[in-house]
Amino acid sequence: MKDRWLIISYFANMDAMAPAHHIDDKLIFFREKGIEATLISSPCGSRNRELRHIRIFSPAPSGIRYEVRHFLRRVTARRFWFKFWEFALLLPVYPLYFLEKIFLRLDSTWSWFILASVAGTIRCLFSRPSVIYSTGGPVSGHIAAMIISKITGIPYIAEFQDPLNFQYAAPGKFERRYIHRVEQAIFRTAKAVVFLTEKAAETARERNAVCPEIAVIYPGATPTEKMGPFQRAAAFRIAHFGSLGGSRNLTHLLRALAGLCKEQPGLVDTIRLHLVGNNARDVVKEIEAFGHRELIATYGKLRRQDSIAMMQTVDLLLLIQNTDAVSVETIPSKVYEYLHTGRLILGLVYRNRELRAMLEGMGHVVVEADDEAAIRAALQRCVEQWNKGPLMPVAITSPYTVGRAIDEMISLTDPVSRMSERART
Repeated sequence: MKDRWLIISYFANMDAMAPAHHIDDKLIFFREKGIEATLISSPCGSRNRELRHIRIFSPAPSGIRYEVRHFLRRVTARRFWFKFWEFALLLPVYPLYFLEKIFLRLDSTWSWFILASVAGTIRCLFSRPSVIYSTGGPVSGHIAAMIISKITGIPYIAEFQDPLNFQYAAPGKFERRYIHRVEQAIFRTAKAVVFLTEKAAETARERNAVCPEIAVIYPGATPTEKMGPFQRAAAFRIAHFGSLGGSRNLTHLLRALAGLCKEQPGLVDTIRLHLVGNNARDVVKEIEAFGHRELIATYGKLRRQDSIAMMQTVDLLLLIQNTDAVSVETIPSKVYEYLHTGRLILGLVYRNRELRAMLEGMGHVVVEADDEAAIRAALQRCVEQWNKGPLMPVAITSPYTVGRAIDEMISLTDPVSRMSERART
């Protein structure tokens, strides 16, 4: 009998969005392993034609607004038309939206679980999957999995792409209590819980008195298709891929770079910093105020495949973590893509021993994200090495692949699948 999974993830099939890539990359491997997957997601992403993909809207005004805005970003290229259609379509919703925000201060996706639970339950009655698998993004996906599991008796596994207590900039105690209680409920009812780092799993155990089986599975990335021999350019090219804003910014890097250029003025003609992704206003101001603005090129958001191709053409890949508590327990998904390019990585890592060990173990350069002296010294070493030849990490082949993550996930779910099969018979 073919193994069937019901996969619940709010974000799916959205280019240049990490929570979507996390599940999108896995779907191909599920098919290769003979698993028939049904995906339930929000309408924020386009439909995946390769499998049964059910897109469900949120019923609350905040959810409607959030999802309409995502849809308009996909179909409108100009800001004028985005604003025009946003006003026209959401005008009837705004009175209820403001009322909701007064009395219920939760994340805009909070209500998605209501209709997702109904759709998932109906689907389970027809297909009887062996496992329900909720992963990442908003907490609504995990709540929907809990409800569907309770109604149908099918066991579920919850995977946290980020620990729930870090998922939101909670506006007050109400949302923080809500998130904490949801996490406690998941730990009481899930057959297994998956984290993406050892540190996140460790602190989750400390927060919860009742713990199911807890696994740590690094998500990995699909190995990059090589574009031929590396071509060394006249300039030393450093590139950062991903959005910048808040505590993930260029402050310490630019100060270190400015100090290095002051010591060695010739570097102004040698170093080039390429920024691919969206930059918040504070980051844009940093760039404009930098004394050597000509060193920096910004590209905005590129298609994922274009970004991956560009990664292979630069000399040094730059990784910048937030300088806050979330970075201690998380590994950016971009790391796994970086590791498959064969290019050297300079990691500006914040208090994260696990990530540091991963990068250094493969021959990459790691410094603390807020240590300007260390950043400056690392940049100088990299430039000196580049003057002698192309920069290469010690380990060219990364062991962190999506295929490996899927094998670990299937191994984890085998007992759950057998339990579900016995329940059906």
